[in-house]
Amino acid sequence: MKIRWLRVVLGALLLEIVLFAVLVPISFLNATLFLIAVPIGVFAFGYLVTRWLLKKLSTRLVLHGAFIGMVATVMYLGLVLAQPGGIAAAVAVYGALLFYFSQAMRIAGCVAGAMHEQRQRRSAAVDAAKV
Repeated sequence: MKIRWLRVVLGALLLEIVLFAVLVPISFLNATLFLIAVPIGVFAFGYLVTRWLLKKLSTRLVLHGAFIGMVATVMYLGLVLAQPGGIAAAVAVYGALLFYFSQAMRIAGCVAGAMHEQRQRRSAAVDAAKV
């Protein structure tokens, strides 16, 4: 029943690597497309990576999902702070609303993935009990 911190941290790192690999190339193609893809991408990949990471866990899935999203967000903010201009430069690119919305969507995607995994397991358990 304890938190699997190694899984959380490595999962958050994997999420950030996937987001970097998918979203950064889009920024070179079209800035408008990038600004549309970011909130969608952080939610979708947060959802998918979290579902995959939680397959072997048996308890506290939603808590683990929330931690994965929060740690990934802290990692991203750390990367942004390390760049020239820091958060102000990132906010200038995205706009304040989109910047903060995207951070919330990263966490929401991870939590949604965990919730879906948990519900699917409960549904499978109910179906197995009916047989």
